[in-house]
Amino acid sequence: MQSVLGKLIQREFGKERYSIYSDKLSKKESMDIFCDIYETLRNQPSDYLNESLKGLLESVQTSVRISRNFMAISIGALVAVVLLLCLGLSFYVLIPAIGVIGICYFYKLAEYMKNRYCDKDVKIVLIYKIALFHLLEENCLQK
Repeated sequence: MQSVLGKLIQREFGKERYSIYSDKLSKKESMDIFCDIYETLRNQPSDYLNESLKGLLESVQTSVRISRNFMAISIGALVAVVLLLCLGLSFYVLIPAIGVIGICYFYKLAEYMKNRYCDKDVKIVLIYKIALFHLLEENCLQK
């Protein structure tokens, strides 16, 4: 499972560059990442840069939405389990129903953890954002 921000970087620059960026981050070579992203984006038209900015903002909003909704998902799963226990269902129905709720909850938990604690992806996205804003600003100043 990949974080939303990691998927964005892979979609924009490819899986190979994403792994290179991850390695460079661990070696604290952020300027190399910025230069590579900047050079890649510099040759793109302003329409492409605007679409990239839109995709960046949508990905960040999705990541934030996953974090915000997790508390409601946790409460919903707990209420569903309590409701199933209160209904007095037979064990042949109760156990699989609680199992399905548990599987769904653990999937959402894994999704939340991956998106909440993806420091590496956040750092790469911030470098991407800086390069993108810099190029958009340059394009506006040239016109």
